[in-house]
Amino acid sequence: MTVETVQASRTGMWASLAVALCGAIWGGFWLPLRWLETQGLGGAWVSVIFFGVAALVPLPFMLRKSAWEGFASQLVTGTLLGLAFTLYTVSLVMTEVINAILLFYLTPVWSTLAGMALLGERMSWQRGLAIALGFGGMVFILGFDNGLPLPSNPGDLLALVSGMLWAAGTMRSFSRPSHGVSLPVFSFCLGGLAASLAVAGAAMALGSPVAALSDAGQAVPWAVLIALVFFVPPNFLVLWAAQRIDSGRVGILLMTEVLAGALTAWLFAGEDFGAMEFTGTALILCACLVEVLGRR
Repeated sequence: MTVETVQASRTGMWASLAVALCGAIWGGFWLPLRWLETQGLGGAWVSVIFFGVAALVPLPFMLRKSAWEGFASQLVTGTLLGLAFTLYTVSLVMTEVINAILLFYLTPVWSTLAGMALLGERMSWQRGLAIALGFGGMVFILGFDNGLPLPSNPGDLLALVSGMLWAAGTMRSFSRPSHGVSLPVFSFCLGGLAASLAVAGAAMALGSPVAALSDAGQAVPWAVLIALVFFVPPNFLVLWAAQRIDSGRVGILLMTEVLAGALTAWLFAGEDFGAMEFTGTALILCACLVEVLGRR
């Protein structure tokens, strides 16, 4: 085994651990979101504040002209990821936490499909099984009552679309990496900020509660603090890692959010987690596992 192989293996290990840690942190992300909502600060504006604060953090690391190399390409990737995260953030306050998390984490399924369509990967039995398990999990989560179990509310739909966009963004991050992590983080935050402002504007026009901004003065400093503690560090970690491990692997390791989200929703929100939800979760976890094993 060469030195380069050992170094690559270690880098992959640390990147994998970083993504798993980020997923666990994000599993409890809905708690401060819903608390801020009770303080009069809607989810759309929380997203604006989070991305605005996060966009300022990498700027000191980008004082050199060379740090901006490949900005246009990174901005495209960042816009995909930023829009995905914005839609996911809003979905967490528009639908049940379990639905939002599990619909978003069909991302390994989308990665598999994109790999076949864009990278010419063959349809192996492992990939076919992963797709079947992933969609089977969605069927169990959303239920059979009204026939084909499609997302039943706008929050479900936002979570589903955000997962597709996240898969596209992480695939692009892996195939077109940057020399450092500051530019990808900054691009991600710019894309997310633009998307958040657009969502907030649309929500205000529609009178949606996600754009609530009543008596929110005391909540804004808390939103800034939460952004610095729970939003900014995971951004650096996951975008650093996404340039070193493939999109399918990122999707698998971020599934720690499913476990953390399910646990916190049960403990703090009293949401149901019965046989149907458990079966759906197990199927999606199996889909992710099969997808990763099929890529080895």
